Amino acid sequence: MPGDFICTVYLEEKKAETEQHVKIPASMTAEELTLEILDRRNVGIREKDYWTCFEVNEREEAERPLHFAEKVLPILHGLGTDSHLVVKKHQAMEAMLLYLASRVSDTKHGMMKFREDRSLLGLGLPSGGFHDRYFILNSSCLRLYKEVRSHRPEKEWPVKSLKVYLGVKKKLRPPTCWGFTVVHETEKHEKQQWYLCCDTQMELREWFATFLFVQHDGLVWPSEPSRVSRAGA
Repeated sequence: MPGDFICTVYLEEKKAETEQHVKIPASMTAEELTLEILDRRNVGIREKDYWTCFEVNEREEAERPLHFAEKVLPILHGLGTDSHLVVKKHQAMEAMLLYLASRVSDTKHGMMKFREDRSLLGLGLPSGGFHDRYFILNSSCLRLYKEVRSHRPEKEWPVKSLKVYLGVKKKLRPPTCWGFTVVHETEKHEKQQWYLCCDTQMELREWFATFLFVQHDGLVWPSEPSRVSRAGA
């Protein structure tokens, strides 16, 4: 059919024997793509198996779990040659859902290590290293402050315009292994990219869970029982 798009998707890891060629209609969601791949490979889904489709960027050494309701076709059209899709279990999802269910507020704040990628801004080499900054994330924006006592943010981004990837490329010498690569696309379609590092895996999961929560209006995993899993099950 005209308009259909064929895409290569991998199961668990990028290897020739795990690749599947899938026809992607415009309406297909990440959850539907995940189910199709698992069906084709006869993979049984157990409770608390949080199978998810990830966008993996090999050049940036980072990956982003797609939200279950995200449409796949626009993501494919935006993928660079260094990126691919892989369906695998989201190992942190249960811990993130437990955190979201137990917390008292929809906001999060705390210190993270921050580094800008100035090479994307046409300023030559990426400058400097990682610096401690104080962040506040609420339902509308992410704010960066030079320190806890600062009254005015140094930077502010609308939270729904951010794509948050897990991982930071090693050549930037991240101070911990619990980092994010964050991409902000402006209304003029200009891209800014920067990096955050947390001190612990738990902090990373809490920040990431809060990002997902505010970006998707509280619906991080399907609340209706589906063949993928059940939230909070």
